[in-house]
Amino acid sequence: LARMRALAASAGVAPVFRGLIPAPARRTASAAANGSSTLADHLAALAAEDRPGAVLELVRTHAAAVLGHGSPARVGADRPFTELGFDSLTAVELRNRLNTATGLRLPATLVFDYP
Repeated sequence: LARMRALAASAGVAPVFRGLIPAPARRTASAAANGSSTLADHLAALAAEDRPGAVLELVRTHAAAVLGHGSPARVGADRPFTELGFDSLTAVELRNRLNTATGLRLPATLVFDYP
């Protein structure tokens, strides 16, 4: 896609086809800039011993949503993602949800690197 975008920008692609080449994703303003609370703000407000549990609950909530479970309780905290039913597509979906929730850029292989 990067090569196609470069060709489109340099007029190497016929104008009729330029609309078919997706534009690069644009970054939105940070949550702090638009007045909403960020995960970092939420974690900073918690006691240090409560922070790991809050992050675990965030991951379990998004994992349950990706897997179609009605409750984060169905996602065992001690079970590897692959045992829960994650494959490459659901792993990327979870990564995308966590990117949005945390404001971080996490690797697509996150589920497999940190089972």
